[in-house]
Amino acid sequence: MDDFVAIICGLKSEGAVVRSALSDAGLNEKRFRIGVSGARAAEARTIAERYASDGARVLLSVGVSGGLDPSLMPGDLIVTSDVVRNGGDRIAVHAGFQNKLTVADFQMQEGGEEAWRAGPILGSDVIVQSADEKARLFAETGALAVDMESHAVAEIAAARGLSFFAIRSVADPSDRALPAAAMDAVAPDGSTRVIRTLMKAASSPAQFPALVQLGRDSGAALKRLRTALPSLLAVAGAASME
Repeated sequence: MDDFVAIICGLKSEGAVVRSALSDAGLNEKRFRIGVSGARAAEARTIAERYASDGARVLLSVGVSGGLDPSLMPGDLIVTSDVVRNGGDRIAVHAGFQNKLTVADFQMQEGGEEAWRAGPILGSDVIVQSADEKARLFAETGALAVDMESHAVAEIAAARGLSFFAIRSVADPSDRALPAAAMDAVAPDGSTRVIRTLMKAASSPAQFPALVQLGRDSGAALKRLRTALPSLLAVAGAASME
């Protein structure tokens, strides 16, 4: 089917949230395709390129992110078409349906949800682990948060003239470093290597509190995505048919 919405996530858990949101919104799932990159920028590019060649009209980057702006807390939501690369240069993409997104934000606030943040998001080919590195990147780029897919997807959207936006909720905030045991926690298929991560942490038990906190933060981020996505995916679906 042509004129569909392509959604690129880094993790299987994010893809599952997207599928649940599509069902909640009563949207035709045939008009949406979901790809999981395994938190690898190169794979995100490959998936986005394939979907663009198959006839996608809209490309979305959806999932959790690491906070760079100190004011952002776990579960805070960012919706943006403004993506920067490491170094600060912006990717010029077609934002398209910004007015409809503004209406959706207003309606969600009327329903009791917090407003999302609109501002730049940083795409990185590598994991940003330390609080010091997050602070440096925030100072250099002004980006609100960082993920490993948005720049890759935005680059394909820009090259193909497709509409793009990122929907990212914050997991780890700017002042919280990722524990070393979590650095290899994502498998190439986007699943979480729970046993491997726990075995790594067992050799350094001091990491366990940070791992537990990361799990809570990620849960808050996925929960926020779950509540926000039905409205946002409806906007993207309508835009793909215009």
